[in-house]
Formats: sequence, C-alpha cells, structure tokens
Amino acid sequence: MPERTPRLFLSFNDTPEVNTTLRVTTERISSRLEVLAEHSGAVTSSELDDERGRSEFEIYKSKIPLNESYCDILLRQKAACRKLLLENAIDTVIVCEDGPGGCAALIAVAQELGILVVEMPFGIGEMRDYRMHIENRAAEKTLNLVPDDPTGKALRKYAPKWILPTEYGPITLFPAEFVLARIAVGLDLPEPWVVHGGSADALLVESEAMERIYRRENVPARKLIMTGSCYADAVYDETASDPALMKAYETASLIDAEKPRILIALPPSYHRERKAEFATYQETLERLLKGCRAAHPNAHITVSVHPAADQATRQTVADLADGVSDDWLLRLIARTDVFVTVVSSTIRWALMAKKPVLNYDMYRFDQPTYDTAPAVFTTPELNQALQRLGDILATPESYHRAAMEVSACSGEWGMMDGRNFVRLWQTLQDLRQRHAERATKPGKSSQQRSIAQRVLSLFRKTQD
Repeated sequence: MPERTPRLFLSFNDTPEVNTTLRVTTERISSRLEVLAEHSGAVTSSELDDERGRSEFEIYKSKIPLNESYCDILLRQKAACRKLLLENAIDTVIVCEDGPGGCAALIAVAQELGILVVEMPFGIGEMRDYRMHIENRAAEKTLNLVPDDPTGKALRKYAPKWILPTEYGPITLFPAEFVLARIAVGLDLPEPWVVHGGSADALLVESEAMERIYRRENVPARKLIMTGSCYADAVYDETASDPALMKAYETASLIDAEKPRILIALPPSYHRERKAEFATYQETLERLLKGCRAAHPNAHITVSVHPAADQATRQTVADLADGVSDDWLLRLIARTDVFVTVVSSTIRWALMAKKPVLNYDMYRFDQPTYDTAPAVFTTPELNQALQRLGDILATPESYHRAAMEVSACSGEWGMMDGRNFVRLWQTLQDLRQRHAERATKPGKSSQQRSIAQRVLSLFRKTQD
C-alpha cells in the first residue's frame, strides 16, 4: 500500500489487552488505532440528540416498546463513527464481516455518507457456526427465545427476518429488545442469520472454494469479486524464501525424506461445551502427540499452541513434541509436510500449499466447509486419524501420492502465485474509482435515496 495513503484502524473490541496489541501493530506500520468504545463514551448530549434525530427512533418509540439504553448505546456508536469518518475524510471502509458480528454502526454510517464499504474476510464464516452457538446456548438454557409479550409482538411485526424457527422454539441471535433497538436506530440487516449477510458494497473473494461457500450461504452474486487473499501471499513468500520448501511444493514431495515434518494446531479446550472422544483435553493431547510420534520414528513434531492454552497444556506439548511455536501458523504451514488440526479455517491454506491434512474433529463440529475437498481426511476418531498419518508417512512414495491428491484441488482453495496483494490493491482502486464516479453523477444518488425512503415509508404504512 502506498505510504501516502492515510490508514486508520477502528477496533470495536472492548478488551484492553487486545487493543494494546493492535495499537502497537498499527503504529509499526505508520498508522493509528482508534477504539470505538472510547469515542462512543466521549459523544456529547447534543451529538447524541443529533444522531437520534437522523434516525427513526421517535417514530418507532411511538409504536413499540423500546429499551432506550440499548438505543442510546447504538446511537452513540453511530455518532462516534460519523465523527471519525468525517474528521478523517475517509472515502473507503474495509471490514472483515458485515453481518451480525460486524461493526453495524460503522457500516451504516459509512453508507449513509456515501462511503464505499468493502468486505475482506479473514476466516471462514458459515451459518453452521450459528447452529453450534444455538446448541451450546440451548444446553445452557440461555437461548434468546422470542417472548409472548408486546416486545415479541413488535419483533414479529417489524423484524420477522431476525427470528429463526428452531426445535427449541423461535429465537433471535441477540435479545429481542436489542434487535428492536437496532431496527429503531437504522441498523437492520438484509440477512441477520448469515455471517456476510450485511450491506457492504463488495466482498473480496479469496478462492473458488470460498465463492461456493458464499453462494451456499446466500451472499448475493453481485457482491462477490474474485481477488485472492493476502494470507495466500504469506504462505507463498515463506515457501519461496527457501529452495527446499519450493522444491517440495513443486514436486509434491517431503521437504526432508529422512525426517518428515508434522505440524499440529489445536483449538483451546471445549470439553465443557462439547462432547469429546476422550474424558479430558489433557488426555486427548497426550494420545495425539504420542500417536504422531509412533506414526514415524524420525518425524519432527511442531505444535502451534493456541493463545488461550494454559501452562499445563504448554508443558505437555514441551514434554512430548519436538518444538512449541508461537510463530504465525501460515509460516509454519509452509514449512511442514503434514498438517494435523481440528476444523480450522487454516486448512484452506494447507490445501493451497499441497500439504496433506488430517482434520481430527475431536468435538464433532461436523462443519461442511471441506466437504468438496476429499483430500482432507476428516474423522472424529483419533485412531483413524493416526492410522491415516502412518499410511501417508510410510514411504516417500506414499507421501507423494497423498500430496498429489491434495494438489488436484489445491488451486480451488487459494492462489499460490505471490500476486494476491497486487490484485487486491488494484481491485480496491477500481472500486473506489467507480464509486467516486457514481457519486459525482448529478442527482442520481439523491434520487435513489429519495426513492428508497419513499418505498420504505410505504412499506411501514402497510405494516401499521
């Protein structure tokens, strides 16, 4: 990115430790971090009143029960975002998600101001994630069931698409009062139960496989633009930095035939929330590490430890593995032969890099993400995963066959050419230019807003 381009990062995370880390990182690249909570808290009464006047809060207040505390929180966020965008003359907003988990206030205000909003996802978000959330909340008896009271009646009338029928009854992702507050202050969503179900102008797609997933998730085709991902360049750059790594990639062979490399990346413990094959996380970890050791006598085992791992976990890894790494997982993937993990979004980068993958579904997440990639060996049984690992590493030839299976689909999961950032940057500039040209056409944008407002008004009258 050219140095002359001003960059501003906005965090809507409330955890001080996270924001401290983000601030150090942004300063390292000559940018700065702003924290939404800090700016929201600084919004004045007059700014809050102005934001309230811009919304349809008073109209909804006269019709339905509203939690005004929720409304004020969201209005403060909108006011803070408006001030940041205007004072910094922002013309493009890039977000990683525009659905229910995104920063709704930032996206809504940006689009009100005619600012381009582009999605650049960093993970894989699917509706199945919400299904697991529902299962966990049901077990805890903390589901947001739609109430049979005036709030529930208002929800059914003004926000029916936020209601999901389930075996437990109709539910919402957020509390009913919070959903109504979002509606009242102008933070509705086109698809409230889709991770990328918001109103961003474009979604930058990293691969053919991800495009299939987005289409399956009902993301509009007009929103999708194929570009690749910076993460793919990170894997490529690491591979290209070492001739041995590049040769292994190009020939689908072991990096070192005498000493196969196994990379293990596990999630933190979900034993309290999910059913698992073994009684404890510790037992699972020990069985896995000992089994990987038995798969090949000379294998080098590296474990990428999750940031949430406790000291006991780290000690077990240190005792049973050859290396414990806090390095970026994408660099480690480039430097391994076989990747062992649990339903991780990083599997896609291992596929792109032609690495055989063992997906040990220890918590039975049953995600459909890699259903179209038969080269990913998925099983909820550890013994089956370890048997497959032994088969892959039995000989250099058996490894080559497994890597060639991955190679057959690797191009679907990422663009391993080192030019992803170039495509992303050029696409972004093209989008900015077209957006600016549309904005300067006389009368067009104001006419469109006027028509949209009239249609919305007519729709509401039919509901009243």
